[in-house]
Amino acid sequence: MTIPRTAPTMSFFESQRPAAGDRVLTLELGPLQIELGSLDDALAAVLHARYSPYSSLEPADATEALRVRVGLEDRDYFIDPPKTPMLNRVILTCDGDRIRYLGYRVAGWFDTSGGRGELLLARGGFEPPERAIENYVRSAVAWQAASRGGALIHAASAVWKDRAYLFYGESGAGKSTLSAANTRARIVSDDLSLVLPSSEGSLDLVGSPFRGTYEEGAPVQGRFPLVAGFRIIKDDRAEVRPVSRVRAMSELVGNLPFVAEAFPKRPDLFDGVQRAFAAIELAHLHFRKDDSYWEAIEKAGL
Repeated sequence: MTIPRTAPTMSFFESQRPAAGDRVLTLELGPLQIELGSLDDALAAVLHARYSPYSSLEPADATEALRVRVGLEDRDYFIDPPKTPMLNRVILTCDGDRIRYLGYRVAGWFDTSGGRGELLLARGGFEPPERAIENYVRSAVAWQAASRGGALIHAASAVWKDRAYLFYGESGAGKSTLSAANTRARIVSDDLSLVLPSSEGSLDLVGSPFRGTYEEGAPVQGRFPLVAGFRIIKDDRAEVRPVSRVRAMSELVGNLPFVAEAFPKRPDLFDGVQRAFAAIELAHLHFRKDDSYWEAIEKAGL
């Protein structure tokens, strides 16, 4: 299987493909709105159910919304799918304020700070259309957040006593384990967590549909002030341990999917992450398979 190294150039999108339909779905995450237009009835209904309660079947009303036209591409795939299941392949190419996107069944582009975008859906059956669209949506959310001084983070997140906390780390670090052990906080996600600037200039955790494998309780809606972020480490005791700011930031940046690889081309985004997290405590959290980590966080004054 030959894997392209970059997404298609903008010339590939110059000819307009047939629309998938005439329906609209808007994903609303705080002030961030992404409108998927030209959907057919079935796909609009499936996406609405998948993203509920953060979605509506109405056009976006925010001036800076990202409005994406969905078209149909007359081919089976943009990238030949593997013979056995594997991680969903995503290729992103940064052109300054525009991102080009490529997956097995979809190709597209979007403006990074709102405006326009396009998504072409091929007909192959390797994955259902809503799954094919998912990582495009996640990528768009990550870039829209970054352009506003926020981030989409590969992290579990929780709201405890009306304050928000992030728990990040590579796959296998224990995000799902930590979330499943919780008995006292509201888990927002065990996979991807969205933070956006607050009106006071700090960061808020914003409820989103990217809950990962966590299915307990109702989805968490609203915005909550972010107090701290923790690189999580499995251990036989629960303890918060301080770490140098340089190390803490490098660990955080290593958990910014879809965006971090573009920092060499967009150093302004890296600078924005540093500014956004300047007032947020970052530390290591050692934890065991229970929720005694909340006592450790409280003991640390966080």
